[in-house]
Amino acid sequence: MDHNIPKEAYSSLILQYFYDAVIVTDLDFRITSWNLAAERIYGHKVEEVLGKSTVDILQTVVLEGDRETSIAQLKSTGIWQGEVFQSAKDGSKLKIRSAVSFLKDKDGNTIGVIAINRDITEQNKIQEELAESEERFRMSFENAGVGVCLLDLDGKFLRVNKKLQLMLGYKETELLGRASKDFAYKEDQNIFYQYRESALKGKDVDVVYEKRYISKSNQVLWIEISNSLVRDRNGSPLYFVVHFNDITDRKNAELHLLQAKKEAERANQAKSDFVANMSHEIRTPLNGVIGFNELLMTTKLDADQKEYVKNAISSAHGLLGIINDILDISKIEAGKLVLNETVSNLKHIIKDSLGVLQWKAKEKNIQLEFIESNQLPEWIVVDATRLRQILINLLGNAVKFTEKGSVTLKIEPELVGNEKMNLKFSIQDTGIGIPESHKTKIFQSFWQGESNSTRRFGGTGLGLRITKSLLELMGGEIEFSSVEGKGTEFRFSIETFILKNANVTEEKNENFQREIWENINQSKLCEVTPSILIAEDNLMNRDLLKRMILKYIPNANLLEAENGVDAVRMVSAKKPEMIFMDVQMPEMDGLEAATIIRNDKSNQQIPIIALTAGALYEERKKCFDVGMDHFLTKPIDILALNQVLYHYLNPSKLE
Repeated sequence: MDHNIPKEAYSSLILQYFYDAVIVTDLDFRITSWNLAAERIYGHKVEEVLGKSTVDILQTVVLEGDRETSIAQLKSTGIWQGEVFQSAKDGSKLKIRSAVSFLKDKDGNTIGVIAINRDITEQNKIQEELAESEERFRMSFENAGVGVCLLDLDGKFLRVNKKLQLMLGYKETELLGRASKDFAYKEDQNIFYQYRESALKGKDVDVVYEKRYISKSNQVLWIEISNSLVRDRNGSPLYFVVHFNDITDRKNAELHLLQAKKEAERANQAKSDFVANMSHEIRTPLNGVIGFNELLMTTKLDADQKEYVKNAISSAHGLLGIINDILDISKIEAGKLVLNETVSNLKHIIKDSLGVLQWKAKEKNIQLEFIESNQLPEWIVVDATRLRQILINLLGNAVKFTEKGSVTLKIEPELVGNEKMNLKFSIQDTGIGIPESHKTKIFQSFWQGESNSTRRFGGTGLGLRITKSLLELMGGEIEFSSVEGKGTEFRFSIETFILKNANVTEEKNENFQREIWENINQSKLCEVTPSILIAEDNLMNRDLLKRMILKYIPNANLLEAENGVDAVRMVSAKKPEMIFMDVQMPEMDGLEAATIIRNDKSNQQIPIIALTAGALYEERKKCFDVGMDHFLTKPIDILALNQVLYHYLNPSKLE
């Protein structure tokens, strides 16, 4: 200390640079000293306030009690401390923490008052905001519509809201300090810890997952959990904020829905299986009806008898068409219908489709014509069977519902790139047309234009539904326009790959047809004496097939097997030159029997012909996959049988 400076002056200098406002007054509270901090806090220069009353300058409002009480406390104890509101020069309100005491001289006489005031306005504002934030958090935490809790880093409850207590059925005191896994379903207890490890490593900090809990009343609760890790300013993990959303009702609804879906799928599968089995069961006797009637046609009959037999065969084929439709719709509904796309001759498909309906059109005196385009491709990649089915369905409907006039098929090709073509088909008739009220229903299953007791037209009402589904499977679409009493036009398009100038070998069936029509010599089959095995569990079907074979090969040596086991044994013992193998048989089916037969190298060259009531591509593929050579569907067509026998058993093949 500089000894030249008086002690009082030195003290005054310290107070001048003090951080807090130091205000000295006389006993009447008139200001005698006002330091630099007071100037900064209140905005008054020292010369503006000296000699003036603090009552006028500071306009003090005591927060607790009143001015008189505070002065009384100061007089009785010599000191007063508290928080007050005071005014700055600019009129703003300041919150001040003040410490007031009496100022005494050397002799101990009271000569004035000294106040040390700290501005806590900003600090107070922060505290108020913090308190308000804490209150908001508390309110939202307590009154949230979902369960909310804070978990420490070990997964123990730090805080739980009312909703969570209600949800789990436990009081706050029963939850706090306990691990959340203690209340979880056994298999789900460690889910939180998997996410915790990930979150602590900085991954999956905010995650949502499902977890099961057990309530106090022993009910299983499905809870959707939202986990968030909270860290401090330095990035150190503090705790988890976890939201519990009770989704038990939703989960139960989902489980019921899933159960109902499975039941519906089971019912649909049962229906599909039933339809497929019924189709097989109906085809078996139908095989006899058609087969024996075709055999009857080869005997000496008079004109009337021939007419009756023809009608019986025609009726049986009509029934076969209905069975095929029902089987198709069942497969479509079960989602099991698949396309078998191969290189096919488009003109052959059209010719076949028109050929099927030619006799019916002639009978009704309707002109059935095809307007051909020059740019029509010859070879396309398509499921020929299904395209033929679509054309026969649409042309068949046109012929059925046309009493006079014509049915016209047009195809407009449109090139799409180098290898693809969009084929636009149109089938136009001059028939009865479709009434406006029926136009929204024609693609529905089992719906027909005439559904009353005066129906003139037959059918299942499935043709257009199947056609639409097949086209959707092919990536095409169908539309129509119709005027009642004037006619209807159906239009559909498919996009297909084309083969230009392709040297394509036609399919087996087309080879057979050319062979049978160009080279057939019935007497050649009369000369041969092959050994032929018929593996078929149905006695009538065996008898029919025997009679059909003997019609073409009278000297054939026929062997019979009632199941796959007998068939395998007979092939091993007799080494036949041809096998007709029914696919569905007891003890061992035809697919398994064919597999065993083909495993013996000495049997590799024996032609195996599959017999099945199922005409679907999937069944056909299964037969070829196990090494069968050809495929005959029941009812067996007598001409198709002729083709197979001639192809495999004519003398040139047997030499």
